[in-house]
Amino acid sequence: MAVKDPNVPLPRPYVDAYWELVRRCLADFFSEPTDEAEALQKKIESLPYARQDVFYHGDPLSLAEGLSGKQATESQHTQFLQMVRAYSLPGFGWLD
Repeated sequence: MAVKDPNVPLPRPYVDAYWELVRRCLADFFSEPTDEAEALQKKIESLPYARQDVFYHGDPLSLAEGLSGKQATESQHTQFLQMVRAYSLPGFGWLD
């Protein structure tokens, strides 16, 4: 397994997919606005790459739960996994 250089940013498609999933979970599962996610994205993207890497180890659904203060149902977890699979990004996270 390759190790990512902490001085290199994550590929943009992964970062974009992560935040899109957070926003979709907030809006579709929890009926919450996405402003907090957008503000947090700006804050995270201003951090050094190594710190961003640590942040992106968390899954988007858990982040959306934290931002909304709500818990996803089992059905929503299943929907989330289907959403993640639809991105078809190799090694994209929380399924591997």
